Amino acid sequence: MTAHIRTTHFFLLALAACEPSGGDGAGTASPDTTGAPSTGEAPPTPTTTSPTTTFSGDEPTGTTFAAPGTFGIDPPPFCGDGALDLDLDEECDLGAANADDGSCTLACKNATCGDGLVWTGVEACDMGPANSPDYGGCAPDCHFAARCGDGTLDVDHEQCDEGSLNGTGMSDGESAPCTKTCRWFGRVVFLSSTTYDGAIYGLPWADFECQNLALWSGLEHPEHYRAWLSDGVYSPNTRFEHTEDGIPYILLNGRIFAGDYVELVTEGPRTGLAITEDGDMLAGARAWTNTDPGGFLRSVVNHCAGWTLADAQFVAQTGLNAVAVEDGPIWDDWKDWHRWTAHADQNCQTEAHLYCFADGPADGP
Repeated sequence: MTAHIRTTHFFLLALAACEPSGGDGAGTASPDTTGAPSTGEAPPTPTTTSPTTTFSGDEPTGTTFAAPGTFGIDPPPFCGDGALDLDLDEECDLGAANADDGSCTLACKNATCGDGLVWTGVEACDMGPANSPDYGGCAPDCHFAARCGDGTLDVDHEQCDEGSLNGTGMSDGESAPCTKTCRWFGRVVFLSSTTYDGAIYGLPWADFECQNLALWSGLEHPEHYRAWLSDGVYSPNTRFEHTEDGIPYILLNGRIFAGDYVELVTEGPRTGLAITEDGDMLAGARAWTNTDPGGFLRSVVNHCAGWTLADAQFVAQTGLNAVAVEDGPIWDDWKDWHRWTAHADQNCQTEAHLYCFADGPADGP
């Protein structure tokens, strides 16, 4: 009997030890973790203090930063990342070395002739679909087609082409300087292709004839042309600009006729005036002048009555435009005696040419 009571007592003590302290016997109260008497309310929610980052100077300390890709997020591929990606339709990718003037363009395409981009050191030009072998264009192989400045004369488009000398005002001494647009720099002189008797209707009409010929032949500034002709009052010295400006008188082939007006009237021409406004070559032709080598009128009476009469009773002086061979005694005589303007008298009923001179500002070189 005594053993049974002890066993029962021990069981009750163990059951009591399992009861929550301060509970109501139902087992629903939270344990008091503060050690204070229980009030029957839930304890406050525990808080977590964030770590503190300290700074030393300008740099933070006590923290570390993850490198790109650490968390498994890599940037998507793109043109210029230095890696060839066929999914992006890249043909090449040199990264920072991509350039529109390089072997790999900024669009990650291989540089090719015809893409409109000039590949430095490989292509001289590239006009894309406009590439053409025509003059002044970019040829289909991405090198310049014939153009002004290449040093090769293209007779269909150029009067001259001295390459790097174009536009410098320099020449070989026989030919005029060549401009940047491949035109001769100077004032053009020509022998009229038309002949006239002494009834030219005066000096103004003779000037108009030169202007008309220049116009119809396509010469620049036709309104500036005057005839090398004197009557009993006026002469080239009174009608022409005659400054020592260094702008040469030139033939249509670019050859220098005289360095300028002053050289012409003091030293004479360097060559014969042997080319017409149409580009035809003539030698041994007569031209009306009544003008002496110094640019003055030669006679106050022999000028076909002021260039108004075609009468055999009247005469006027003519010049011999050129000789066929500019060498030997005939050439020396022509040059020494200034026969270009003072050769022989001719009656006014016969016909002769006119010398036409551009007498105005010349275009720049």
